[in-house]
Amino acid sequence: MGAVYLCEHAVLGRRYAVKVLRPDLGEDAELVERFRNEAIAASRIGGENVVDVLDFGEEDDGALYYYVMEALEGRSLGALIAEDGPIEVPRALALLEQVCRALGAAHARGVVHRDVKPDNVFVVRREDGAEQAKVIDFGISQVALEGPRKERLTEAGAIMGTPEYMAPEQAAGGKVDHRADVYALGVLAYEMLTGTLPILATTPIATLVAHQTRIPDAPSLRRVGIPPEVDALVLAALAKRPEDRPASMDAFAARIVALRTSAALRHGGAASPAGPSRHPVETLALPAAPRRRPRRMRATIAVAIAVALLASAATIWARTRRAPAIAAAPAALPAVPEPAPAAPAPIPASRPPPAASDPAAPPGRTAAAPEERRREPPAVRTARRPSRERHLDDPYATGALKPDPF
Repeated sequence: MGAVYLCEHAVLGRRYAVKVLRPDLGEDAELVERFRNEAIAASRIGGENVVDVLDFGEEDDGALYYYVMEALEGRSLGALIAEDGPIEVPRALALLEQVCRALGAAHARGVVHRDVKPDNVFVVRREDGAEQAKVIDFGISQVALEGPRKERLTEAGAIMGTPEYMAPEQAAGGKVDHRADVYALGVLAYEMLTGTLPILATTPIATLVAHQTRIPDAPSLRRVGIPPEVDALVLAALAKRPEDRPASMDAFAARIVALRTSAALRHGGAASPAGPSRHPVETLALPAAPRRRPRRMRATIAVAIAVALLASAATIWARTRRAPAIAAAPAALPAVPEPAPAAPAPIPASRPPPAASDPAAPPGRTAAAPEERRREPPAVRTARRPSRERHLDDPYATGALKPDPF
């Protein structure tokens, strides 16, 4: 309906955004009134999460209508999702809470946006680096006016909005209140978390019908890692009947705050800050319950490893204790049977006993009689007379020669 220009004040040097109604639409009184309504709605709401409208003007001949608002430096949610993909749960919830606050302030002043979508939410950075959501474009908003302009611009049966984000009653051309914005915010949350729309059809008319009849999948079925509590919140906002949705934006925001501070988003990682996230890459921590089984498995494996190590240590210790005794004990040799003493060889009868003067007898000793000689101890005779098994060439075999004892 209009074009936005970045301008700089000639005196103050500050930058502003100026939205100008297209010249070809300036002759349509209803469109001119809607354009004026947009400026009135935004300026009436105020607040840090709604774009600030500073001025409204028109040319005397009615050829030009415009309003001045703050210049925003950042990206729309639509550009952010298209360029970066789905948004992590903590960051998405922080931005959604701010959008809830902005729409809640609008509803409190009798303004229903009726066109909540990613392109109408701008994300900027505060001076401290935190992200800040700004709701813009109240061009088709429903405003409760006072005085002579109290009537609403939307006629009964008129369908206004973007088909992919329209509540069933809005798509059917029925009566619309703040709960239509709750539904649209549910679609916005679904797209932020999954990168896809909950309901799609081939044509705009088919999309309007699908929003009235089709039940969307849970976000966690489109993207892994979304907690069931977040699923429940988004699906509640997408309820077909207005009375089944959160009753207000304040109620919606309260549930988001509860989720952001719940253990489901804190376990396994750093908790999301109370304000807008300063770390867009912060990841979602999974619920604690699914982690119990892996912890038990790891504990069982650790106990088994400890038992195995203790058993190995005990075996090594036992072997070390036995090692000195085994080394000190001499090796047992096989028992060798002592040979039986050889029988004394008979003295030939033809050999006469040596005489006393026998030169073979040692000095001071007489030759023993044959009977006495046969009575000598076997051990002595064995040592003095070798066995007959000796070779016959041995000169000591006959006993005639005796070895020198020295």
